[in-house]
Amino acid sequence: VRATLWGAEATGFDLPAGAVVAFKGMRVGDFGGRTLSLPSTGTMAANPDIQEAHMLRGWYDSVGRTAAFQTFDGAGGMGGGAGGAGGQRQDEPPKTMAQVRDENLGGSEERTDYFTVKGTIAFIRSSSLAYPGCASGDCSKKVTENSSGQWWCEKCQREFAAPSYRYLFSVNVSDYTGQCWLQCFNETGLQLLGCSANEAMELQRTDEAAFTKLIADATFKEFRFRCRARSERFNDNVRIRTSVVGMTPIDYVAEAQRLSALIEAM
Repeated sequence: VRATLWGAEATGFDLPAGAVVAFKGMRVGDFGGRTLSLPSTGTMAANPDIQEAHMLRGWYDSVGRTAAFQTFDGAGGMGGGAGGAGGQRQDEPPKTMAQVRDENLGGSEERTDYFTVKGTIAFIRSSSLAYPGCASGDCSKKVTENSSGQWWCEKCQREFAAPSYRYLFSVNVSDYTGQCWLQCFNETGLQLLGCSANEAMELQRTDEAAFTKLIADATFKEFRFRCRARSERFNDNVRIRTSVVGMTPIDYVAEAQRLSALIEAM
């Protein structure tokens, strides 16, 4: 599971891979799977001298170091998980756009569907790329500018001199059977565009040519997308919203082997 550190805990973090870490007071999130965040009221201890930590380190040295794991965090596309948590499985055959449509994935109001597609980004809706978010470390709510030029967070009940922009945009992804619109959040935007939403919005305001190039460079690239689809009702209208919870570049060697196996099976 992905755990986010803030402030001094983040800037001072220097533990190597394999270290045992104990957290207390973590905040659990369910955005794109399961994530953890250490707020200012939480604590972190490295390699604590307790029996559980010694047992965990012994297991890691003997077994865990080379083990494969499911991930509960779909946002970053890490690991090899599956199922309701939305993790991306590298061995899961991707569905075509036609299959997603014909199987009506996300069409039931009683359940959420997870699936993988492989496609090329044909268009990025750059006119609405990010929203102004709360500048505090553990809040991502949208903020509004007030008459004094400050930005107000309703959740935190605080004002900030400037917002912290977070990606929220749609991309059109196509394959040889059709196309669909996918909603992308902050982690996907960082991976796709290679810069923070603050940097992208600054380019949009100050350097139109550089911003156009940023979007163009991210277009017509092929990825595997782990998606979450569910029906949403608004004003008695039901629509399917499909979001990206994980994205990985195409492993062309593995993809060629998969397609070769499919041909041999015909």
